[in-house]
Amino acid sequence: MATTTLPSAPTAAAAPVAETGRKPRNIRNILLYIAIAWLVVVLFHAVFAGLLPYVTDNPTQVNDAGIARIGPGSEAWFGGDQNGRDIFSYCVYGARASLFIGIATAFLGMLIGGTLGLIAGYYKGWVDTLVTSVADVMLSFPALILLIAITSFWGRETYKIIIGLTILSVAPLARLVRANTIVYSQREFVTAARALGAPNRRIVLREIMPNVVPVALSFSFLTVAIIIVAEGTLAFLGVGLDTTIASWGTMIVQGRSEITRGIYHIVLMPSLVLVATVLSLNVIGEKLRGRFDVRESAV
Repeated sequence: MATTTLPSAPTAAAAPVAETGRKPRNIRNILLYIAIAWLVVVLFHAVFAGLLPYVTDNPTQVNDAGIARIGPGSEAWFGGDQNGRDIFSYCVYGARASLFIGIATAFLGMLIGGTLGLIAGYYKGWVDTLVTSVADVMLSFPALILLIAITSFWGRETYKIIIGLTILSVAPLARLVRANTIVYSQREFVTAARALGAPNRRIVLREIMPNVVPVALSFSFLTVAIIIVAEGTLAFLGVGLDTTIASWGTMIVQGRSEITRGIYHIVLMPSLVLVATVLSLNVIGEKLRGRFDVRESAV
């Protein structure tokens, strides 16, 4: 009953599957390289803005009537705003504020939330119950309302906005690290360390934390993207950074009144920079999430 065509059938059927699966993977890799290149360019300009000859020293105070409201071109790459400021230079300096707030918030959130997650996931008991209960309460509270309350009553200084955003980022990072700590605390190498008499502190710091840090770090890229959008949202609502501080959100807010006059580039250019940066962070974060299999379990 057997025929000689049976062994070749899986090979013939598998060829189209392999071919169709290769193209999406290549596209994802290209998007990843583009995202990394974009972030490198943005970070380079943000760090060395004061040394670059094509960037204005202080775009928030320099007014050039010659470029007021002109579109993108050779005189001003991104055009000029209604106050005669170079939008490209403003976007470069705005990257400093937006990225600083995002990175600082993600770092503090990972430090505080990661520590709480490690402790709750490893020791369990009443500590776990307390941490998860507080995290659930924080996650159930409307984030935007909390941010508006903090900036409205406490002030709009940079460090106050970072503190408010950090409060919101602690809960999801704590739950993520807790879930992964529970998983790793049941692995063989942790059981072997306990059998050898290793203290809990050494097990947490030397065995579990090195495996959890990549997970939290990959999630932090997504956190930075969310924080940048949140900072722009606060600026749009009028409760963000002071207008004397250059940021992408501030530029968008200051230029929205010009839309009614048919001048779109004042809002469009910083919006494109913000979207490209957030998209790049999401692409890198998703790639790392898939690499480290980041997920929050229901344990």
